[in-house]
Amino acid sequence: MQLREAADALGVHYQTAYGWVRDGVLPARKRGRGYEISEADVALLAQRREQGTEPARKIQVRDWGPLTGRLTAALLAGQERRAQAELDRLAGAIPVLELCDQLLAPALREIGAAWAANTASIAQEHRATAICERLLTCHMRMPAGRPRATAVVATPAGERHGFPSLMAAACLAEDHWRVHHLAADLPATEVAGLAADVGASLTVLSTTMADTATTALAEYQPIDPAGAAGPWAGGPHGCRVLIGRPGDTLHDLISQARAS
Repeated sequence: MQLREAADALGVHYQTAYGWVRDGVLPARKRGRGYEISEADVALLAQRREQGTEPARKIQVRDWGPLTGRLTAALLAGQERRAQAELDRLAGAIPVLELCDQLLAPALREIGAAWAANTASIAQEHRATAICERLLTCHMRMPAGRPRATAVVATPAGERHGFPSLMAAACLAEDHWRVHHLAADLPATEVAGLAADVGASLTVLSTTMADTATTALAEYQPIDPAGAAGPWAGGPHGCRVLIGRPGDTLHDLISQARAS
């Protein structure tokens, strides 16, 4: 069979299968401009993966556009299994941070733009977000090893969009933080109380509206006396508070969290 057929049979991205060929994990013969692989070798590798001896996968995505387009189409149509297949082909070979910044967030932005242009309904937008929440939760895990510290992730009162905070929680967990995710629309006193209870050194607040971010800046001043002054920025005293505003990236979050 051809390499693309082998990748489909193994349920992985074409570039993953190509990497295995280059690394000698998946035997293949060069045929013209492509590769030919025996069904027996594909079956053997599939068996190894089922037994938990899956080889390390690495993918370098050169163009996220087509991937985002396919995921967006699946989400708009409510085709969860199709959306899951798109994500599963990359998960494990691409950091969760990249999946969120380069795939999930752009797809949901496109759907939000479709709603603004009256080409998608609110129900479709909410359904797409719910699908993304379920898919991301399946890939949310903290690697083995000593945690950096403890973080609380939430959204301030009045903020109803919880998915950005889930992405922040998933990316922090991947970066070895012990994370307590509180979802959406919580009063500052509740977030601060839990942060104190668990000994958190970092509180992350995700916002999608400028006015919510401004309100949170004032409400969380007692927690972080230096105050949050800029995208994902805060002060050095007590539990540091990082406030994510519309347009901030998760790369910004991780960079600022490591500096806290």
